Amino acid sequence: MALKHSAIAALWIAFPLCPSLAQESKPHTPARKLWSIAAVASIDITRAAAQSAAGETAPCAGIRPLGERDVRQFLGHARPIDRRAYLHDHFLTGDCYTEARVRFKDGRVATLGIANDAGTAVLTPVVRGKEQAPGRYLHCAQCTGLLDLADRELPK
Repeated sequence: MALKHSAIAALWIAFPLCPSLAQESKPHTPARKLWSIAAVASIDITRAAAQSAAGETAPCAGIRPLGERDVRQFLGHARPIDRRAYLHDHFLTGDCYTEARVRFKDGRVATLGIANDAGTAVLTPVVRGKEQAPGRYLHCAQCTGLLDLADRELPK
C-alpha cells in the first residue's frame, strides 16, 4: 500500500510541474502552445558557487554565485526540451553547474540544476526529501552564460 501511495505521489508531482496550455489560434497565425511553470513560493540556493560535473571550481572561474533572481529569470524564460536535445544539441563538456531547491505555491518541491554555459537545466521533482527521476529538461536561450562575469574566459 505504501508503495502504491509513493508511486501515485511521484506521478502527481512529476507531470504538472510544467503544465501546457493551448493558445487560441488566430486566422492569420498558426496555433501555438504556451508553456508555463507553476507559481514559485520560495527558492533555496543549494549550490551557489558553480562547479564542473567533476566537482571542480577552477574551470568555473569568472562565474558569479547563483541567486534567487537568476533562478526566477531562468524559470520565467525556459522552455521544455526533450532528453535528446538536452544531451546532444545543448550539452557542453566542461560546463559549470549550480543548483537550487524550488518550492511551488501548491506545495510541490523540485531541484533545479542549471548548466550555465549551455543555458539548460533539469527540474527534478522531490518527494519526501528524495529526488524522483526523470526530471524535466529545460532550455533558456537568453540564459546562456547567465552567471558570467564580464571578464570570463570560456573553457577550451
